[in-house]
Amino acid sequence: MQKRKWRVLIVDDEFRIGMLIKKLIRWEEFPLECADIVDNGEAAFHIIKEREPDIVITDIRMPKINGLDLICMTRELKKDIKFVVISGYKEFEYAHRALQYGVDDYLLKPINEDELNKVLRKICGQFELMEKETREKLELQETVAESKQIIRRDFLNNIIEQGGQPQMEDARVPLEGEIYRGIDIKLDYVDYRKSDKKQDRITVEKVIEIVEKILNPAAEEVLICEKENLHIYCLFNYDDSRAKEIRGKINDILSEIQEYLLGFEQYEVTIGVGTERKDFAGISYSIKESKRAVLNRIKLGTGRLIYVENVFPENKAKNPVARYKESFLASIESYGRENLELCINQIYSGFIMRDDIDFSVCYSAAEELIEIFFESMDVQPEEFRQMVKNTKNSCQHCGSVLKLKKLLKTELGNYLDIAREAVETESAKPVRQAKQYIEEHFGEKIVLEDIAAVVELNPVYFSVLFKKETEMNFSAYLLNVRMEKAKEMLCTTNETIAAIGESVGYRDSRYFSQTFTKTVGVKPALYRKLHS
Repeated sequence: MQKRKWRVLIVDDEFRIGMLIKKLIRWEEFPLECADIVDNGEAAFHIIKEREPDIVITDIRMPKINGLDLICMTRELKKDIKFVVISGYKEFEYAHRALQYGVDDYLLKPINEDELNKVLRKICGQFELMEKETREKLELQETVAESKQIIRRDFLNNIIEQGGQPQMEDARVPLEGEIYRGIDIKLDYVDYRKSDKKQDRITVEKVIEIVEKILNPAAEEVLICEKENLHIYCLFNYDDSRAKEIRGKINDILSEIQEYLLGFEQYEVTIGVGTERKDFAGISYSIKESKRAVLNRIKLGTGRLIYVENVFPENKAKNPVARYKESFLASIESYGRENLELCINQIYSGFIMRDDIDFSVCYSAAEELIEIFFESMDVQPEEFRQMVKNTKNSCQHCGSVLKLKKLLKTELGNYLDIAREAVETESAKPVRQAKQYIEEHFGEKIVLEDIAAVVELNPVYFSVLFKKETEMNFSAYLLNVRMEKAKEMLCTTNETIAAIGESVGYRDSRYFSQTFTKTVGVKPALYRKLHS
């Protein structure tokens, strides 16, 4: 980064002396530039007021406004400017008065180049030190501000995560108002499959900016914490006299966020509002209430304010999963997607027609179903955790019971289909191996027990599995392969019937001929004659 240059104003009633001073300064050695050269104090004072140079090199004896008066007038303006006084008079009176005015250095005429540059080097060092101190002070202020923000964020985060009452030692965060209130601003994807992490970050930051802009003038303190699935929690406190105004501010927050989101068609916003609390320990309750309120959008609708007072009490509705758990597990075990979807319909059918329950139970029911489902699947622990998390997260963006049902049926049904296909593929593998073995060894003696040993399965189980996959028993399949090979050889070679029979596993040529005739419908010799 290029260093800034400090500006130097040169003042001398003899202009040629001013030009000489400029020439004596080794500009290339310092971060300095010449602001101007003037020949009287009046012009210099005008430049000081308008352009604020950093250093003024001035003669003392000048017409109209002399150097000392120029310094005095500048000090009255409270301008932080470094002055270097140059005079041809050696009288102590001038030097003494100049020092009283806070002059940074005093040089005598004729000006010595080394002395002049030594003075400027010292002043540049002072500037650099001041700039460093200012920079460090700003950095410290930023660090303190960031630390305060971390404390504020962690304070709210701890309340949300731990769910307990905040302790008075947490009051490092100043909450001076009489009333505490929490809100939960929930952003839902219009289509949960089209998430965009970069756009999420931009949108959340804008929402936080809107909240702070609207609430800060009316609230004593505003704490904001973002949680997963685009929940943005806000805790604020205010004086009782502002209670009505705050309700209006919460309305304004919803309206402004909705206006901002119009440009995306990607999100819906709902705000859950907890009750007002007048005791410090009630903070966590208001936060939890705001979340419960926003979860009830699944019945009351998205794109609105939901006050927890308008939601039915917790635990009024029983979680219906237990009633259908056995049927649900049976559909998973049999890989029956239709039965799985039927169970989900039955579980949620009771919610759709009711208005007198806390509908946040819809989400807890979904989470329980997801856990039951993946616990029943044969997946690795890490894969299990990721599948559960992804599906639960998707549920949190469903703003209606119908959307939630559709998601569960789609996501769990798709997983079930994949699992069924994997099982079928796995069960078909030993049959494929058996077919390959027959293809390569059809001329040898082959019995079912030998093949079962090759594929490492129980002979009885292998026999059942083979018939299920090929729709014929093992001996019939082996006979069919041998006869097809024999027909091919009869048509393409001049081998004897006996030799062909031996090639396909029949040492007795008479038995081969009988078997071929019975299977194909004609004797081997006639088959060759007909197809040669």
